[in-house]
Amino acid sequence: MSATVDFLTVTNSIAALTFTGSSGTISVKDTDEIPDTIGLDTHILAPMPAGFITGIELIRDELTAQLLTLKYTLTYRYYHCKIGGGMGGLFGTYAGLITNAAAILLAFSKHATLVGALDNDIPQIIDIGAVSDPSGNGYHGFDITLRITQFLEV
Repeated sequence: MSATVDFLTVTNSIAALTFTGSSGTISVKDTDEIPDTIGLDTHILAPMPAGFITGIELIRDELTAQLLTLKYTLTYRYYHCKIGGGMGGLFGTYAGLITNAAAILLAFSKHATLVGALDNDIPQIIDIGAVSDPSGNGYHGFDITLRITQFLEV
């Protein structure tokens, strides 16, 4: 027998979620849609290219080690808008960023269990402020983590 680990079912279900923020719908990217550069696009939630899946932990559920619990953390990055690209000065768009952070937290909280996961903990927002896209361009945004639990049968 072999274990089935299914990260993609969980990430596909996250990409299918609808997030409505201060300026409309927030675009959610899947693992096969990570942009090289965000450009002038705004309000995008995408998997972190580096460190997307971290904290992988396997726990034996019984002595024969045929049943296991798999836990891991997914990290997404939210790109609100380019730094200095908004009206009203450098932080003129900050209120909208905070509103969208709350909308994303609420949307994740409404979906108590994502498809493919046995459970997912409450998401954690890390360090709201300046973030970079994979090309090094600066945006207002934040990183958000979600701890996922799945059962495995070996």
